Amino acid sequence: MKALITKAEKFREVGDFKESAKLWQKIYKASLKKMDAPLILDSLMAIADLKRILGQFRKAESLYLEASEMAMALNSELDYCDALIGLALTKKGVGKWKEALEIIKKVRKIYEKNKDKKGIAFTYWAEGAAWRFGGRGKKSIEAFSKALSYFRKFKDKKAVGYTYCGLGGSNRIYGNYDQSMDFYKKANEIFREIGDKFGEAYSFCGIGNAYRMKGDFISAEQNFKRALEIYGDIGDIVSSSYTLWSMAMLEIIKNKENDSMVSFRNAERYIKKAENNFKKCEDIRGKAYCRLLKGMIMYMKKRKALAKFHFKEALNICETFDFAAEKKYARGFINGNLPIPYNIP
Repeated sequence: MKALITKAEKFREVGDFKESAKLWQKIYKASLKKMDAPLILDSLMAIADLKRILGQFRKAESLYLEASEMAMALNSELDYCDALIGLALTKKGVGKWKEALEIIKKVRKIYEKNKDKKGIAFTYWAEGAAWRFGGRGKKSIEAFSKALSYFRKFKDKKAVGYTYCGLGGSNRIYGNYDQSMDFYKKANEIFREIGDKFGEAYSFCGIGNAYRMKGDFISAEQNFKRALEIYGDIGDIVSSSYTLWSMAMLEIIKNKENDSMVSFRNAERYIKKAENNFKKCEDIRGKAYCRLLKGMIMYMKKRKALAKFHFKEALNICETFDFAAEKKYARGFINGNLPIPYNIP
């Protein structure tokens, strides 16, 4: 069993989440036969984490809840906290970032009571991710910065890499494009060094977005394609969909420059694929992003009524879930306060 667990975790470390999940399912079944409660809990947590990363948010939520109940039955307060943090990140993934924050703050108090510094550090990372999802750049940067100070002390390269990615994304929506680029490049170096394929793809996408915001569209596209290639190898549909969205945004900007309908066709192809993936994993924020781009395309095709429809659909989502940044963009397009196309960070 130990060899199987080691193999499953090795797959997870390098970003092969599907293979890792398959092995953890086998471990879970074996643990049920033996009625090995601690291993059942470990298996539930591992599978939940993997399902969440793979965009199967509803399944992940169910597993985290089961894991939290198992942890309570075993009287393991810290395992209970770990399950709740996973649950919070899952809720964030389906747009419920405010619920996520409430869970994270509750869990942090328990970690603090137990003097679990690694747990505390992870709550700050999770908090940064939640604020980022809600479009609160400044608060996100503050939380990720706190997480980074912990992870550096622990000399946890992987955690530092993902915190750099968080800071890269938060600085981009805050308008700090040079800093965003720097953080993503540092993250990319770490992930390539430790062989984390998912992190490598994620950071390539971030680098591409930084180039996009700085106006270097050739470099942006090169990095997006590198990200998509790796995402394809590991079977990701969540993060890769945001890369597809970025490629669509790039095509729309290129259309403005060369006035070619080819760019619209490419953009629409990317949007359709991204939107289908967002529907599969119930990423409502991703759906809003796609609506914004659809609106831009319709506006540029001089189909203004349809453009306004898409912008209003995006605004309804953003107001319902209080996505601050995206709400600002949707209102700006509707009111004519933002140019179209607008290079959304």
